[in-house]
Amino acid sequence: MKVAIVGAGVAGLAVAWRLKHAGIEATVFEKANQVGGRVSTFSDQGFVWDDGATSIAPRHKAIEEVLLNELSTEGLVRIEKPIWTHDGLRVSAGSVFHNSVPRYTYETGIAEFPNRLASVLDIHTGMGVDEIVEHENQFILNGEAYDKLVLAVPLPIAAMLLYSISENRPISNVTYRACISVMLGFSHEIDPPYHAVVSPEQTHPMGWLSIETEKSPHRAPAGNTAMVMQLSAQFSKNNMDKSDEFLVDTACAFTRVLYGPNFDAPLVAHVKRWKYSQPENLARFEAVNQPGSRLLISSDSLLGGRIEESFECGYRVGELIVNG
Repeated sequence: MKVAIVGAGVAGLAVAWRLKHAGIEATVFEKANQVGGRVSTFSDQGFVWDDGATSIAPRHKAIEEVLLNELSTEGLVRIEKPIWTHDGLRVSAGSVFHNSVPRYTYETGIAEFPNRLASVLDIHTGMGVDEIVEHENQFILNGEAYDKLVLAVPLPIAAMLLYSISENRPISNVTYRACISVMLGFSHEIDPPYHAVVSPEQTHPMGWLSIETEKSPHRAPAGNTAMVMQLSAQFSKNNMDKSDEFLVDTACAFTRVLYGPNFDAPLVAHVKRWKYSQPENLARFEAVNQPGSRLLISSDSLLGGRIEESFECGYRVGELIVNG
């Protein structure tokens, strides 16, 4: 059986990983030049930022066995400091319950997780799929025939690919939030009692702030601080086309309030715009993927937008293929 997977985000890699362990080889096509999707790391001048997803919280899902036992744990870091909350930049302690969940990243960046998965899989990066051809009960992608096909891309993109073969699935109601991440590197240190701050209601433009140097060692040169600020969905939607300078200035206006004038002007700054950041609502996995189907969908919009939920979705799609 030949299986093709379109998309090498965590949901697509999880399908390929499950199939490989069942002795089924899958070919993964990824439009970008790297794997992982929103599980992404960026570095510059000794600063390292997780500019999309910020940590892995296994929550006893399929990812836990893979992360802690099947993959090498070299450089894997359990994040010790908790997440606090803010209301109009007034910071207070977060939920004891939510902070009891173990969270992990890697010293070299969270992208190490998809990279380690991909290292033993058949991945073709820089090779997008814009159209599917169906012929004699097979799917033709880039000139090759496959018995089964998995679409592991954001659902708006999956819908366009389905349309090319007149296929329909109940996914049209799913929408996504946009997110702008601002990466900042400062020449001073802080020592807060938390590694991140979140706006629970997402009413403030600063939806999330991760202090990367509190999250993991080796995220900045000695005496420096690395931060990633994720701007709220509404602010991101309204300002997606604004200049990097405007977005960095906006982020620094908030860091100055939180940490003082030393955190007004960063040594280095970068901006990442995520069009499909998190699903706002979900489609039902069982309605989208039925046993015996030759075409399946693996997406963060089926079980949830967290890394562990995306991986769980891919793992379950792999199970459907393995079981027939």
